[in-house]
Amino acid sequence: MTVTHKRPARDPIIGRGILPDHEQGMHRRTELQTAANEDVSQVRRLTQWIQPVPLLAVVLWGGIYPGAKVGLRDIPPLSFTAGRLVLATAILMAVSWRSRTESAKRFDRRIWWPLLDAGIAQAAFQGLLVAGLDRTTASNSAILQAVAPLLMVIFLVASGGDRLVRRQWIGLLVGLAGVALVVGGGGLSLDSRYLTGNVLELAAAAAWVWYSLAVGPVIRAVGTLRATGWSMALATVFILPFAQSEMRHVAWTDVSWEAWSGLVYGATAGMVVAMSLWGRSIHRLGPRQTMLYTYIEPCSAALVAALVLGETLTLSEGVGAALAFAGIWLASARSETSTETEQQLATMTDG
Repeated sequence: MTVTHKRPARDPIIGRGILPDHEQGMHRRTELQTAANEDVSQVRRLTQWIQPVPLLAVVLWGGIYPGAKVGLRDIPPLSFTAGRLVLATAILMAVSWRSRTESAKRFDRRIWWPLLDAGIAQAAFQGLLVAGLDRTTASNSAILQAVAPLLMVIFLVASGGDRLVRRQWIGLLVGLAGVALVVGGGGLSLDSRYLTGNVLELAAAAAWVWYSLAVGPVIRAVGTLRATGWSMALATVFILPFAQSEMRHVAWTDVSWEAWSGLVYGATAGMVVAMSLWGRSIHRLGPRQTMLYTYIEPCSAALVAALVLGETLTLSEGVGAALAFAGIWLASARSETSTETEQQLATMTDG
């Protein structure tokens, strides 16, 4: 006897590709989860480029320049420099001694000479920076301080510490052309009203390169905060004798709260806080990725200066700034640059 098995009838709903309700819900949840994962991936890719810690550091640094301009309305340059150094030194020393990591490190006799060198360089930088700010705009000052990495590359090449590829040589030439436009103050005419201040700011950038090279051995020995605090203390000792006479003639009771705010900001949020954030970023992200954020500092300074001081950049200064930043980017390209050189370049943001 032959047994025949009937094939079950095909469900017309499934045959049309329509899933039951519970399977449709599962399919929908899977699609939503996939879309959510894609959105998270896009956010992660974006946050890899936009890091809040170094971004906040350069924004705080950018506020130093317009803040100092406001302070210099009532406080003479040397007095302003000395007051900023005294306050910053006190804060840095207190913070560094409370840090268990850095307080456990002892000074070695071998770092006394590098520390003295760093103190002299810090005094030169602070004095030139404020003197230049008194004679030029906050925007120009920030732009010229941002070319410090370019000056560092020039020094390393001249001293035989690094070799450049063609792209980096082009970067140096482009960057120097941009610096020339900014220093010229709206053209190539040497009688610009900001020429003296621009030259002083460029000299301050060179002094910052000197300081960055000098303080390296001290940082490795005792840590960033203590090295900076002690170099600031020495700079204060060097600056105070020149500032005493001027400080005695300042009518401190007549100094406006805005001027005091500019001085205090430059010594606290603009220096100590920003420096701590920058050091944390170098430790977490590495020197090369952190250094990219130095390009934002002049933009921050120019924006705050426009809002607070009503400053504007001329066309040639804007073009010069763009050329300077392009030159820094090209000159900082990876070639045969050593890890130590990268660390030096990453410390080129001023304080």
